[in-house]
Amino acid sequence: MPSDISAWDMFAFCFFFISWFSISKLSSRYNYSKDKTSLYLTSRSVRNQWMLRLLDRENRMSDVALIGHLMRSVSFFASTSLLVLASLITVFSVVEDAIKITYDIPFAQHVSQPFWKLKLLLILVIFIFVFFKLVWAIRQYNATIFMVGAAPENTAPQEEKSFYAENLGTVINRASRHFIDGMRGYEYAIAALAWFINPYLFIVSTILVTLVTYRREFASKTMHAMNK
Repeated sequence: MPSDISAWDMFAFCFFFISWFSISKLSSRYNYSKDKTSLYLTSRSVRNQWMLRLLDRENRMSDVALIGHLMRSVSFFASTSLLVLASLITVFSVVEDAIKITYDIPFAQHVSQPFWKLKLLLILVIFIFVFFKLVWAIRQYNATIFMVGAAPENTAPQEEKSFYAENLGTVINRASRHFIDGMRGYEYAIAALAWFINPYLFIVSTILVTLVTYRREFASKTMHAMNK
C-alpha cells in the first residue's frame, strides 16, 4: 500500500463503491408501487409483455431483428471496452509522463508513482468488469434468439405459450440487466477519473454520477411514459 494515501483517499474509494453498489441494487429491486418504481423494473415488465406478444405472432422476423439490434449495441460497447483496456495497459508503461500531465492541472494532488498506478488500476479493474458484463449480455441475447427460434407456434395452447414466454422473458431481462451493469461501469469510470485530481473531486463526481443515475432510474420522463 502506498504510504501517501490519505484518510480522504480511503473514504473516497469506499464511498465510490458503496454508491455504485447501492444504486445498482436499488434500481433492480425498488418497486414500492406503480408510481414509485425504477426504469429497469418498468422496462422488464415491458419486455415480458413483448415476449408474450411475440408468441402470438406467426411471423417473428421483426422480433429477431429487434433483438439483433440490441446485440449490436452491446457488441459496440464491448469492443470499445477492449480498446479502453488496451489504452490503459499502455499508460502503465509511460506512468512518469502521465503524472507530469496531471501536475499542470489546477488543484491536482501530487502523489507518488505507486499511488498513481493504484488509481490507474482502479480504472482498469472497472473496465475488466464492464467487459465481462457486456460479453455475458451478448451471450444471453444470443440465447434469446435461439429460444425465439425454438418457440412454440402461435397456435399452441395458451398455457404452453405463457410458460415459454416467462422463461424467454427471464433470459432477455438478464441480458438487459448485465448490459445496464456494463453501461453503469462506464458512468462510474468517469467519476473515478476525478481521483487523479484529488479525493475531494472524486467524492463530488461520485455524488453527481449517482444523482444523475438516480434521476434517470426513478424520476425520468422516459420511466413515467413507459409506466403509463
